[in-house]
Amino acid sequence: MRIHHSYKWHLRHSGFVNSRIHLFTYFLILFLSISSTFTFGQGYKVTATLTPHTILIGDQVDLSLGFSFPKGTQVIWPTIQDTILGTIQVINRSKIDTSFSPDKKTVQLTQKLRLTCFDSGFYTIPPIRFFYRNLPDTTVRSEQTEIQVLTVHTLTVDTTQAIKPIKGPVKITFSLMDYLLWIIAGLLFLGIAGFLIFYYFKRKKGEPIFILRPAMKYQPHEWALMELEKLRVKKLWQAGKIKDYHTELTDILRKYAEDRFHLMAMESTTGEILEGIENKTLVLKEYREILDRTLSMADLVKFAKYLPLPEEHEKSMDYAIDFINKTNSTPDFPLQNENAGREGSVIKSNGNELQNKAEPVTNKIS
Repeated sequence: MRIHHSYKWHLRHSGFVNSRIHLFTYFLILFLSISSTFTFGQGYKVTATLTPHTILIGDQVDLSLGFSFPKGTQVIWPTIQDTILGTIQVINRSKIDTSFSPDKKTVQLTQKLRLTCFDSGFYTIPPIRFFYRNLPDTTVRSEQTEIQVLTVHTLTVDTTQAIKPIKGPVKITFSLMDYLLWIIAGLLFLGIAGFLIFYYFKRKKGEPIFILRPAMKYQPHEWALMELEKLRVKKLWQAGKIKDYHTELTDILRKYAEDRFHLMAMESTTGEILEGIENKTLVLKEYREILDRTLSMADLVKFAKYLPLPEEHEKSMDYAIDFINKTNSTPDFPLQNENAGREGSVIKSNGNELQNKAEPVTNKIS
């Protein structure tokens, strides 16, 4: 009896121990499963936002998708077809934008889809699943968004009203005022473009953009003599500014020749000025030689860095004054065929006098 009783006690005790072991194993497996799920799901968040949730037929709505995850995770972005549920159309999709948290440990990916629908009703956009892998672990896991509900209303129609006919094409009247702003903008654009081209070529040639010339209050020779006197008072060459002195001196002579003889003297070389005076005026050769000496001296100073003697500076000033005084009343070149009945006028200069010889046409014929 005692042996049988102890044997029964042993069996009962063994069953109790085994049941406790099985219960402990069950809770251990459950804990590990929950812990694993919590560990891998921590830091991963997907979002889907529909704005707005209610539209009219043909209106557009934005579906914003977002997925935040720890840095170092490999993400497979979901592929959205051109149509959802067969009626909701995806008409545009933005690029996937990437941003980081302030501590650079969390990455946020976002994308915006533009949707539209042409059938009224209530639509439930199904969850969108995002797949990812937390490297170096190669196990593929996923997170999904919540269901989004879209309500599409149709236009209300008053059935009590009679059906109206379709309106014909409407003729649009042309008005200049409708295009006035575009015309002004076009003219302004052309003006700016023209000025930039003009500015570019002027700067390329090294020429001033604008030449502001004061109004002529005096005769050309009066103005030139006053400017020469101002230049003499400045005493530039005495202060070592030899190039500035001869540059201003020749500019005064060029301006005088341009206003007095109607030549493009400011933009011409010394040779072109002398040639123009010889061909278009009655200035004597000796006066042209005076001008030549003054301009040539200035060219040597400006371009060859020649250093004249003090008396040469004074001679240049005297030559300029002498040229102006002797040419301020010189007549311009006479026009051809000015005298009726004559074949032409031939002008010759020997340096001191002018001879105008003309022979009647009748004498030549006879």
